[in-house]
Amino acid sequence: MIRMTQTLARRIERERRTKVPWPSKEMVKMVESGAGQEALDNLIFFTPPSRFSARAAEVRQALERRFSAVDQATQARFLRFLAELTISLRSFLPRWNLQDQEQHGETALSDAQVFAEAQVSRALLDKLVGHGPQAAAALCRTWREETIGRLKAEGVKDEAQITSLADQMTASVGSFVDAICAEIAHSQLRRIAEMRYRGETITELGNDYAAFLPYAMYVGASFVTSNPVLVDIAWASDPAYWTPIVDEIIRQNPQADEAQLARAVTLEVVLANMRRLRPIFLLTTGRMGYVSLQVNPKKHDDAATMIADATAIYDELERKLDGGVPNVVFKLPATRAGLDACRTLTNQGIGVNITVNFGLFQEMRFAEVIRQGNALVSYLTEMNGRLAFPVRDELLGKQDRLASLGIDEARAREAAAWSGIAIHKRLVKLLLAQRYDLTRIRPLVASLRVYTGAGYEGLPSAIPDITEAVGTAVITVFPNVRRAFDTTPDAPLEPYRIQAPVPEEAMQVLAHSEIFKQGYWLPGDDDAFKPDHVLTLEDTEAVFRWPPVYNTITEFAKAYDQFVARIMERKAHVVSAVTA
Repeated sequence: MIRMTQTLARRIERERRTKVPWPSKEMVKMVESGAGQEALDNLIFFTPPSRFSARAAEVRQALERRFSAVDQATQARFLRFLAELTISLRSFLPRWNLQDQEQHGETALSDAQVFAEAQVSRALLDKLVGHGPQAAAALCRTWREETIGRLKAEGVKDEAQITSLADQMTASVGSFVDAICAEIAHSQLRRIAEMRYRGETITELGNDYAAFLPYAMYVGASFVTSNPVLVDIAWASDPAYWTPIVDEIIRQNPQADEAQLARAVTLEVVLANMRRLRPIFLLTTGRMGYVSLQVNPKKHDDAATMIADATAIYDELERKLDGGVPNVVFKLPATRAGLDACRTLTNQGIGVNITVNFGLFQEMRFAEVIRQGNALVSYLTEMNGRLAFPVRDELLGKQDRLASLGIDEARAREAAAWSGIAIHKRLVKLLLAQRYDLTRIRPLVASLRVYTGAGYEGLPSAIPDITEAVGTAVITVFPNVRRAFDTTPDAPLEPYRIQAPVPEEAMQVLAHSEIFKQGYWLPGDDDAFKPDHVLTLEDTEAVFRWPPVYNTITEFAKAYDQFVARIMERKAHVVSAVTA
C-alpha cells in the first residue's frame, strides 16, 4: 500500500481534530484511575488557550474537593498530577499549544499567564501535601528511585553523590518540584528549543535514549532514538514496570522464537515513547514527534528482511494506534542493502532514519532516494562520535610521521573531534545548495561526545557536536551529554552555526586521515581530500570493513544478542514458574 504524503497529512489532521478538551470531571476520573499523564496531555496539548485557565481551575477544584475522600494511593496520584502540571507549565511544553501564536493568535497565553497558572497549581499542591503527608512521603520515595535512575543515565558515577543528590531533591514534594524547575530554567538545551520556537533556527532536539523521555521533553525534545541496547536500558531503568510486560509477552506467545520476542518487547518500549510524543506529532501534522525504531542490526545486508520487518511492524503499530499514522521511522544502515530498503519503504510512505552513516558517499545517495519517495519525514543521521574516535586512533597511530610535520598529539585529538562536524556541515551545505527540503529530509547529529582534558582546550566548547551543529535539522542527545551541556555556563549558541566553516588548521590535520577523507570526499572534488581507496555503496565489503561502519554494526549486533539473551532468561523463568 502506497501512502502518499498528502493522504498521510490528511489522516493526521483528522485524528488531531478528534482531540478535544475533556470535561473536567473526566480528567479527574482519569487522574484517579492512574491515567494522570493522559489527562495532563489533554490539558496541556489539546485545550485551547482561551479555555485553559477555566478548565485547569475546574480540575484543581475537583481534586481539592475529592482529596480527603480518597485513599492514600489515590492521594499520591493527585499530588503527582499537580506536581507534574506545575513542572509542565514551567517547562517548554506550553510552547507546543498554549503559547502557539501561529495557531491561536492573540488568545495564546503569555509567559506571565503560564507562570501564574503554575503558581496556582503549586499553591494547591503545597496545601494538599499538608492534608496527605503519608501520600506525599510515598510519592517522594517513588521520585527518589526515578531520580537515582536518571542520574545514573546522566553519567553521575559516584554512588554517594547520586544518593546525596536524590535525597536533596526528594526531601519533600516541594523540593522536588523546585529542583526540576530550576534545572529546566537553566538548561542550555532549552535555549536551543526556545530559539527554534522563536523562529531563529530550525534545530529540533532529540532524546538519544529510550528512557527518561518526560524530562527530555521538559527542555524541548520531540524525537526519540531506540535500538536494542537502548530498549534494554529502558527495561533495566524501570524493571518494576517493564518486567511484568515482558513476562506477559512471553506468556501470550509460547511458540515465538527469540527474534519474534525481541521484536515484541521492542514494540512495547517504542510504542510507549510514541504515545508520549504523539501530541507533538499531531500538533505539527507529522513534521515532528517521531520515534526511531531499529530493525534487526544483524540483517544489515539483507534488504528483503529489513523491508518485511519494517512493513510488518508499521502495520502492527497502525493497528495499536487504532488506524492512526504511526509516528515512527525505521533505522536502516547506510549500506547498499539499506539503500534498496530505503527506496521501497519511502515509496510506500514509511519514513526512515539512515544510521551507521558517516560519509557523504552514503548520505547524498540516500538523500536522493528519500526525495523521490512519499514519506512525510526521514532522517540522515551523522554518528559523530563513532567517526571521531576511529579518526583519532588512526591519527595517533601515525604520530611519528605527523610529529615531523609539526602535528602533535593534542592537535591530532582536537582535529579528530571536528571530523563528524566537518562532514555534517558539508552535508547541510550540499543539501541546501541542491534545494533539498530539510523539513522532509532531515540531517541529524547523533552519538555526541564530551571532549575534556589535554588536547581539547582549543575546541569552541566541550561539546562541539552541539554548539557547532545548531542550524541543522535535529540534534539528538544522550542523557550524560545533556547533563554535561546543561551544566555548562554560557555555552556558545548561534542559530545557524552549522554554516560556519571548520577551522582550517583542523582540516589540514584531517587531510592525513584516510578514514576522514573517505567520508568527506565526493566525485568531482579536487584531490586535496581524495582518499587512497574511494568508497561507494556498491563496494559492499569495503563499506562493511570501513572502521566506523564495522565497529558500529558489530557493536549493535552484540547488543542485540545481549538483549535477546536477557529475554530468553526471562522466558526460562516464566516457563519454570508455570510448570512448577
